[in-house]
Amino acid sequence: MKKKLKTAAKLLLYIALTVGLYASICYFIKRPFDDLQLVYAVLIGCVAYLPRFIAEKKHKA
Repeated sequence: MKKKLKTAAKLLLYIALTVGLYASICYFIKRPFDDLQLVYAVLIGCVAYLPRFIAEKKHKA
């Protein structure tokens, strides 16, 4: 259970970092950060975490 919680925390960190970067970029280029932009940022965060997740699964096996 501790491993799953640690993995979820890492994923949330990746998503939070991605959303923060995406929001700041939208702010600096004067583009609105609406719901669709938020969904894009979360999706990018999940995709960014995917290689690390796969590497952990391969190392475990």
